[in-house]
Amino acid sequence: MRLRARLAKTTAGLLASLTLAAGLSGCITVHGEEAVVPAATEGEARAALDRYVEISNVAKRDYDAEQNRTIESGGLGDIDFAGITARAEVYPDGAEDFEPLAVSDTRFHIPQQMGWPKFFVADTATNQGRNRWLMFFTRAGIDEEWRLNYLASMPAAEMPEFAEDEDGFLDDIPAGEGGASEGYALAPRDLSAAYSVYLQSGEGPFADGPYTSDTRTARDQANSDPASFTEYRDEPAEEAEYGPLAMRTADGDAFVMFTSLHDQRQTVAEGQEIPVNELTAALMEGEARTSLTLEMVGIQAALVPAGQGQIQVISQMKDAVAITGE
Repeated sequence: MRLRARLAKTTAGLLASLTLAAGLSGCITVHGEEAVVPAATEGEARAALDRYVEISNVAKRDYDAEQNRTIESGGLGDIDFAGITARAEVYPDGAEDFEPLAVSDTRFHIPQQMGWPKFFVADTATNQGRNRWLMFFTRAGIDEEWRLNYLASMPAAEMPEFAEDEDGFLDDIPAGEGGASEGYALAPRDLSAAYSVYLQSGEGPFADGPYTSDTRTARDQANSDPASFTEYRDEPAEEAEYGPLAMRTADGDAFVMFTSLHDQRQTVAEGQEIPVNELTAALMEGEARTSLTLEMVGIQAALVPAGQGQIQVISQMKDAVAITGE
């Protein structure tokens, strides 16, 4: 079993429940399994965001990876679980000069959905830099708490304008198996696989940019030294917890959050050393005598054009979730 898969299965059971009621006189309460209902009320979305901020500030201050697992999931949860675990090893007393997260000027984008999982988006300013954050909260059932599944950070001027349905709710695009895919350069559910193929071969409908052509160039340059060679493997993220989330923009394109998996194995010539910092060492299994393998998770935001055209990958968060030395 892959080490990142083991990390993904450490999530504890979640607490509490919310009930969504039909707004029609005489209707029974519905939970969203077979009825199209708002994924959340704005009050519930606000409460979920407040809960995230409160618990995140404690978990990241104290380097408590298990507590952080109660508020994050998917690739983001894996990345932070590994990072917090490593920091707890290196800094057992917690984070010095910790600056708690604060959010402001928050706008909620809530779709109407049938079945599970459901999601909503918080578009917010923070005290963690000038960029705005798009925070994607998901839950897989009525008895679960909302957890942050995707996060994208970008300047306010580059933030997409999302389309709304006739009722004023976010116009989401079903992105799972069997979801709508007609009319786009690529179906949202196929993005992870296509991106993996592109990184390996350069083939695919992706525009040049820092997370596409620049990544391929950097890989080529990394292997210009004969004393060191790095192999790269890219794979689609196929587990349900890594599923994409998609919504329409005001101009008819698709804004998609998706996850991908990346391994890189560096091997050095005899007599050469592999530099290993303290955080890498804290997460590493084995000893990096001749090789170092990083298992990485990437979460990306992409704009997929309606009709034909090139896909723009506009945001990425990528980091190691497991490290092996040999």
